[in-house]
Amino acid sequence: MVKKDMNLLELAASVEKQYKDGLAYKKQMNLLSNWAEYERFKAGDQWPAATDKTRNLPRPVFNIIKQVINHKVASVMNENIKMVFTAMDAEEESFEYDGADKFTRYSETTWENVKQDQLNEEALESGATTGPCIWHYYWDTSKQGGNKLKYVGEIKGEVIDPVNFFPGNPQCTNIQDQPYLVITHRDLVENVRKHAEENGVSKELISLIKPDSDTEDQAYDMAKKELTEETKVTVLTKYWKENGIVYFQKVASGVVVKPKQQTGMKLYPIALMQWERRKRSIFGVSEVEGIIPNQKAINFLMAMQLLSVQLTGWPKLIVDKNMVKQQITNTPGEVINVTGMQGQSIANSISYMTPGAVSNNAPNLVESFLSYTREIAGANDNALGEQDAGQLNATAIMLLQKASGVPLESIKRRFYQAMEDIGLIWSEFWKVYHNTDRMVNLKDDEDEEYTDVFNGSQYQEVDMDLKIDIGPSSSYSETLMMTSLDKLFDTQQITLEDYLQFAPKNVIPFKDRLLKKVQERQEQEQMMMAQQQEQEAMMMQQQEQEMMGQQQMEEQQAAEEEAANAPHPFDQFLSTLPKHEQDQFRKLPPEEQNRIMQQTLAQQ
Repeated sequence: MVKKDMNLLELAASVEKQYKDGLAYKKQMNLLSNWAEYERFKAGDQWPAATDKTRNLPRPVFNIIKQVINHKVASVMNENIKMVFTAMDAEEESFEYDGADKFTRYSETTWENVKQDQLNEEALESGATTGPCIWHYYWDTSKQGGNKLKYVGEIKGEVIDPVNFFPGNPQCTNIQDQPYLVITHRDLVENVRKHAEENGVSKELISLIKPDSDTEDQAYDMAKKELTEETKVTVLTKYWKENGIVYFQKVASGVVVKPKQQTGMKLYPIALMQWERRKRSIFGVSEVEGIIPNQKAINFLMAMQLLSVQLTGWPKLIVDKNMVKQQITNTPGEVINVTGMQGQSIANSISYMTPGAVSNNAPNLVESFLSYTREIAGANDNALGEQDAGQLNATAIMLLQKASGVPLESIKRRFYQAMEDIGLIWSEFWKVYHNTDRMVNLKDDEDEEYTDVFNGSQYQEVDMDLKIDIGPSSSYSETLMMTSLDKLFDTQQITLEDYLQFAPKNVIPFKDRLLKKVQERQEQEQMMMAQQQEQEAMMMQQQEQEMMGQQQMEEQQAAEEEAANAPHPFDQFLSTLPKHEQDQFRKLPPEEQNRIMQQTLAQQ
């Protein structure tokens, strides 16, 4: 075997030793067995295996653990989260400012691409059950796309179970200060060999990759049972830093299947959140750990009450076999044949046992356990939405739920910090791996989609800050929003179109179709109104024209009448003469009057 292969074997042995050291630490701290128990209780497997003496014992399960976890996970995820990048000392419209704006808008696209909501739900459920929430991101080169601008690679995310997570210093809670990180997963041997061949591993080393049966270290019951034996192998992925830059390699069966590779990133692509803090422990404390004793007590009390009811309704029989020869069953109306000596009492041959009475405090004790456990866990009736809200308005319900959610604030703050860490990890991927132009879908300020060219490596030297913008909680904001919209609509401050546009989709799931129909109806009404206004305008114009024509005719008639009634010019001249001359003119014959009139007018 060549010297290069020997060096790879030594590196693989070093990684496996670090993995085994981490595994030994977990076993020493009883973490694997505890996590397995927590997972069983959350899944409803809360009773020990039945024995010959306990196989008929009732085993009711009132899974308060699952109720508390589901409530808290939903409450933590109830806020709308937005990543906002800002460039240091950058003016508006500058190159740095535009880069931060693109990072902000592209974070929403990445959130949808990696299915971050699903990852958050899975991680929070895992953290509430075991203690830590762990997100891992990697660059998937199998993803290709683009039409005009071709690209290769995309960010992918996954949730790492704490069973598969091995920090170099478990007492250090800051993930970026770890000397190294090892994560494990089970994969088919043929896939691992193919991966090693693609990475240039020699055939001699590939032949050493063989299946193993290390499922006992997977802790969980379902993980220990594989479909077929000897087909899988445990793969170790190690991250570490050299001179501030992150490197990684993969090892399986004592063989380096992916040699040391530089990522170009300054941050580990892993984010971790402790569900509850524990001094000097990166794994933290789970929600389940403190509820299991209460859960056992509740189940036991309910089982004893159920057993008492069973024994009271179907008590056990005491049978004297000397007198009763047949097999006794539970068949109603069964005839029992008895043989014995004359005078012997049959009552002494067959009788019911009197079961012990259950304490009257048992039901109250169960209710107290349920109530106190919910109160301590911050999942009371107000938080769960089970209070009597018949006399409460939306604002009162909102205030009650917000007050009941105060115990969750510390968990939420750690969750928001984890989201900030994830945003910084994404920015590292964009600056290093988004080194070619690609068309991406973004959203503007009006939440409308548009496409733009994105090349994150152009902003590699731009110093950016990141903060998490928290939106309103949907648990009460929808009720409050609908109440506000109803008031505005009732007072006619907004239109029906505005009402549908701002109503939450969860309240009116078909609002898009309804809004479209309302808009179409409004357009038809506007068209009809426009046509009506046009007809009215034409009628008014016609009436105006008719009125103008009538006025012109009246003015013409008035002018003609005025002209007809106006005094003749000769009469005006005649009126200026003395009266005796006027009388003399009137005594003249008509022909002479006409001649004088023509002559006089001609002279004028």
